[in-house]
Formats: sequence, structure tokens, C-alpha cells
Amino acid sequence: MPKESRRKTSKDLGLSVTGLTERRAAGKPQQPGEELPLTAAERAQPPVMEAPRVPQVTITPEGGGSSREMQQEDWDEAVEGTLRRKLSSSSISSTGSSVAESEDDLLSDTETKSKGIVTLEHLLDAGDQVKPWWKLKTIVHWPFSATQRRKLNWVQLAGHKGNFKAADEGTILKKFSDLEMQCFEKLKDDGLLSFVPEYHGVVEKDGESFLHMTDLLATFDLPHVMDCKMGVRTYLEEELVRARERPRPREDLYHKMVEVDGEGPTAEEHAQRGVTKPRYMQWRETMSSTNSLGFRIEGTKKSDGTCRTDFKKTRSQQDVVQVFTDFAGGNGNVTASYLSRLTEIQKALKTSQFFRSHEVIGSSLLFIHDHTGKAQVWMIDFGKTTALPEGQTLKHDVPWQEGNREDGYLWGLENLIHTLQAVGSAGTGEEPGGGHQTTPTHCQ
Repeated sequence: MPKESRRKTSKDLGLSVTGLTERRAAGKPQQPGEELPLTAAERAQPPVMEAPRVPQVTITPEGGGSSREMQQEDWDEAVEGTLRRKLSSSSISSTGSSVAESEDDLLSDTETKSKGIVTLEHLLDAGDQVKPWWKLKTIVHWPFSATQRRKLNWVQLAGHKGNFKAADEGTILKKFSDLEMQCFEKLKDDGLLSFVPEYHGVVEKDGESFLHMTDLLATFDLPHVMDCKMGVRTYLEEELVRARERPRPREDLYHKMVEVDGEGPTAEEHAQRGVTKPRYMQWRETMSSTNSLGFRIEGTKKSDGTCRTDFKKTRSQQDVVQVFTDFAGGNGNVTASYLSRLTEIQKALKTSQFFRSHEVIGSSLLFIHDHTGKAQVWMIDFGKTTALPEGQTLKHDVPWQEGNREDGYLWGLENLIHTLQAVGSAGTGEEPGGGHQTTPTHCQ
């Protein structure tokens, strides 16, 4: 144990244990510079360590339930440094990630998804009382009591354990991605800058590199959050090409397909109990509104902590409108704020040089609002956004054909705007957009 955190003993002070014990028993006052020996009850309590750091993550099973308690290695840093701030009301993806366990990540052979929702614990205020690590464990169990929720906000993030870490007040660290870093550097001089998380550079922590970004939910009070994955596909063309190089039937993908749609596999795939990766990648998009509307809902979280990730078959505009209606809770001001922000984003995208020269895949729009009526939408997740060859541009609203690299982002955004118009009109009894109906006119 480090010398500075070791409890001083009577021997260190040159005092007799017997004398101190007798003085305690006799009720005599403690002498200056003297530390009385511990009683049996005191010895039974774990010592309060100096400078406790926050635990990294807990994992909440999908659909609710109690959080899995962290393993010891997750806590071995939880006893360094005072807790400095309230747990931030960060996102499902406060800096660019989604609430849901996205199927997109399954498409990467180098990563293994963790099941459930990953919760990143942030630091408390500097003035908060220092707590021993064994007491810290008690505050991360789910669900929080009402009192705890007021004091301790929290983060819901998708992705792999260790992808996100707490940072300074109002910021968060995201595991380093070279593509995403390049995007943030280019966005500094682009019209989209005000619609993406503020980027503070690359930092090193625990031997790893992270992108340092603004925590988008730091100013919200127990927010409702929704993640919408944009575009007509969530995989790069090169991923499809690589997958075709070794198109072996995979049993894990077969089971995932059957879980969503028992009639999804062909007779041959049922017989071999296997589905190839290219087949699964393209099938996955047809099951959700990615194919029919150019965006899909990845997941939602409400202020009470209720999470939904069961949108794999939410495909029709009517179903999507219902999800948004429930998410906005009938608050017309929230819906209007979302519509206004989406319109601003649409206008900025059409004049953005960055957008014109990049294939935007796997990126999301993050919707946030709270009980005050405050609402925002942010563009997040640029880990698959890739630059086009010099001189080449995309329209983002025409059908994708393999080789043209079109992503359908603008077409999806147009349909998303019509969806919010329908939600707003439902509260007034008016026809959305003067009778305009959203249909997949561009990217079938």
C-alpha cells in the first residue's frame, strides 16, 4: 500500500498502545499528534482510500433487470482520486454511439459485441464526500431510487466495454478511430460544425488513445434520448466485397436471422443452419425502415431509464410515426423543436463540402429532450464515414447501386422530417405537410 495512504500506527508516533488504550477506556482526551488505536468495530470497516476514481462501466441486461456487478479488475482503479462531478446525463451516445446493440457492429469480424446496454459512470462533484470503493458499488446498481436519480445522472451507451471513459466536466472520451478523427478535423472548417459534438483533440489514458468530445447531454435533466441510424445501408461497399471473398455459411448469423424472422432463411439455409455474411448484411437492411425510409430507429431511452431496442422489424412509416409519438410524449413544443433542428441540418448538408465529398455510413442522428421542453438533434458516429477520391462527389438522395457509393442520407432525412411532421399533425388533426405523404421515391 502506498505510504501516503497507509494508516499511521501508534508505533509510528512513538506511543504505547497500552497507554492509548487505557486513556481511551478512561475517557481521557487524546494528546496532540496522537492517534488512538482502532476498536474492533473500526477495524471491521474497510479503510477510506484517497483519490477514488470512477468505475468504468456496468452492463444492464437488455429489457431491464439489475446491472451486472463489475469484476474486480473493473474496480481496481475506483480507489484513486475524489469523485469530481455528478454523473453526466450523457447519451445513449453522448459523443457518438447508440443506445441499441446495433447489428452493424456484428459485421466487424474483429469485434465481439457485449450484450445489453453499457453504462458509463462519470465523476461526481469535487465537493462531494469521498466514499470508499465498496460504497461506490452501491450507487451503480439499477434501478436508481428517485433521490439517487436526482443526484446521480448516468449514461447509456452501446458498444464494447472500454469504448467510452469519463473525462472532465461536460466532456467524454471515445475510443480512438482514425476515420472519425479525420472527420472531426475536416468538420472544423465546415458548415456542419454546429451540428456535431465539439471535438477537443486526441488524449492518452491508461495506455490507449481516445477522442475527447463534448458530452451532448450534460445540460439536460434526465433526458429522453433516441438514436436513428441514417442511410439506406449501414455497411461499406468494401465490407461487402470482403465478405464475399470467403462466403462460408455462419450458424451465428442464421440464428440471428431466425430470431428476427423465422421465414427469413431460404430452404437451403434452413437445411445447413447457416447464412453467409453478405446475405445477412443485405437481408438485415430489408427488415427495418433502413430500406423503406432511409433511416431506422436503433433504440430509445426515457427519463425513467426505460430502454427499447426492439425495432429490428419496425419498417413502415406508420409504425415509425407511432414510435416517435410515444417518444415525444405528445409534447408539441418538443416535436416542433426537433423539426426545426432537422430542417437546419438538412439545409447545412446541402451546402456542406464535407458531406458532398464523403460516403456517410453508420452515422446517426441523436434526438434529446427533457421535461423542460428543451430539445436538440445532433449528428454523431463517423467511424465509417470515408472520403471519396479527389474530385468525386455524392448526391446522397439517389438509389444505391454497388459501385456508386451512394448512401441515401438526404433521402432518409427527408423522410425523417415528414415523420416528425406527421407526429406534429397528429396532435392538431391536420394533414402532415399539407397532405404530402412520405414515400420511398428515391431509394427503393
